[in-house]
Amino acid sequence: MTASPEERTAIPYLHKLVREHRALNRRIDTTKTAGAREDIKVLKRRRLRLKDKIAALQHRYHGRGLTS
Repeated sequence: MTASPEERTAIPYLHKLVREHRALNRRIDTTKTAGAREDIKVLKRRRLRLKDKIAALQHRYHGRGLTS
C-alpha cells in the first residue's frame, strides 16, 4: 500500500510531535526539582495538547503504518 501525500506529510509531523512531547517530559522533570509551580502548569498543559494531537493523528491513520 502506497502512502498518500497527506500521510507522507503526517508521518514526519507525528514524529516531531513525539519528540516535542518527550522533551517536555524531561523539562517538566527538571523543573519539578527547581520548584517552579506555575511553569510546570504551563508545561503540562502544552504537553497535554501535544499528546492529544499525537493521539488524533494515530487514530486517523491507524492500520496504515503510521506509528510513533
